[in-house]
Amino acid sequence: MTPAKKPEYEVQWDTAGLFRIGQIITGSHFDSVKEEYDIRMKDWAGDGQQTGEGIVHISGGKRDAIKGFLEEKRYAITSEYYHYIVRARGKKVDPTSISLKIRELGLKFLWVHVIGGTGPDRS
Repeated sequence: MTPAKKPEYEVQWDTAGLFRIGQIITGSHFDSVKEEYDIRMKDWAGDGQQTGEGIVHISGGKRDAIKGFLEEKRYAITSEYYHYIVRARGKKVDPTSISLKIRELGLKFLWVHVIGGTGPDRS
């Protein structure tokens, strides 16, 4: 058996300017800076790939600030200790609208797209 390849992350948006848009970073690079952000978002096709729904993880100390917005969008939210897992019922999760809402709130924000993985990582 070969060990599963750890995912890498493509930076979609970084309000702190630590990364450039489109930059590919490793999980350890992400982990080294993630606490500097109020909210982080990870999106990937993962096991929702066949349906096109996708999955989003939202983490960070201020993630509750957008919970009402997610509920308005009728997303299915699973609360875990460090993050929310956000899925959509029969439609696609829209990470762009979520990120715009976070920016409206003026929070320090990092959004990455998970690549090289087949489903949600557990970080």
